Amino acid sequence: MFKSLGNRITDTKEAVSEYLSFLKQPDFTKAHAHKSYVQKIKPEMHELHLRFSYYFYDRFLPVLYPRHCPICGQVLPYGIYVCKKCVPELPYVREPVCLACGKPVASPEQEYCYDCRIFPKSFRAGLALFVYNEKTRPAMAAFKYMNRRVLSQFFAREICARHKNDILRWKPDLLVPIPIHKNKRRLRGYNQAELLAESLSVLLRIPCQGNLLLRTEDTAPQKQLRPQARLNNLQDAFAVNPIFRDQLADLTTVLLIDDIYTTGATMEICTRILHGAGVKNIFIYSVCIGLARD
Repeated sequence: MFKSLGNRITDTKEAVSEYLSFLKQPDFTKAHAHKSYVQKIKPEMHELHLRFSYYFYDRFLPVLYPRHCPICGQVLPYGIYVCKKCVPELPYVREPVCLACGKPVASPEQEYCYDCRIFPKSFRAGLALFVYNEKTRPAMAAFKYMNRRVLSQFFAREICARHKNDILRWKPDLLVPIPIHKNKRRLRGYNQAELLAESLSVLLRIPCQGNLLLRTEDTAPQKQLRPQARLNNLQDAFAVNPIFRDQLADLTTVLLIDDIYTTGATMEICTRILHGAGVKNIFIYSVCIGLARD
């Protein structure tokens, strides 16, 4: 145990040392003021920034502030992400799943869920980690609204444990989180999908572009809308960041990242926008996904 703890602290010291060197670089002031500049002009600085954040939240911070189980809230020992009691209760998505979005379906013969049959999707395929139910709902609410940012490391680790090979088989050039509107970001202080994409970027060694897509409209809540109404509601809600528009034609495959997938309207609209900008293949990944309606 102490050896493992020592190794983690050593890793953290190395990351801090690298980060301090990063701060001394002459372009840091400009980069810090303009995140888009870091991602486009100095990608190696952006990657270093992500690595430092990951080490800090995943390895160093829990030494001072122990983690809590995302399911029951129990305080956890160092290096543990879910308590032993809750591990068997985690509702992982299991086969068979919809060939388009990754929702669990009744049988392999079904192939596609109701939503994907009625409203065919433009993305190539999708996967999800958990079923969105009474077990995962509190954790997702904490991640999304209650500043439990450290859950991004837990989700990223679980995603890699279960679907790393699938994601690498897709060969994404870039991870792109679904954006939130600036009003929501100002209120929460962060975009949960971006935190997840950044953690995955570190573990998968795939670049992440946090603001390639922009949320241009703060639309009405989607919860009470039917699938087609959701699409209509989001029709003009997203756009490609002009800073990166020239680079999109060089991308072959993008993986969209989000926290919760229900009908897929958000993923579908963002897929169409990226297709329109020249990206050929779009895959999607969500932490949680709703059950198929049939």
